[in-house]
Amino acid sequence: MTDGVESMKKRILTYFGTISSPAHGTLTIRDFNTQLMSKMFHASERESLAIALDELMAEGLVVERSPKSYGLTPQGVTAAGESKAAKASEPTKR
Repeated sequence: MTDGVESMKKRILTYFGTISSPAHGTLTIRDFNTQLMSKMFHASERESLAIALDELMAEGLVVERSPKSYGLTPQGVTAAGESKAAKASEPTKR
């Protein structure tokens, strides 16, 4: 599960980094479901998402703005930018 959670945390931060204004962007559970999960109804994916969001909030990178609606803290904006840059520098798979 740990690998799945760590992967989901990276995917969340990278996704935040790709939106036009990550500092002010708010994403909902629906956004995460449609954009990040290949098997949105698979129990392990949903569990990984919930744990990843909890861990990102505990790390001070993500804040819950309203029930099931999340945004980045200033530290999260930096982490999202770094995650996006790391993803962009990865070799493309063919």
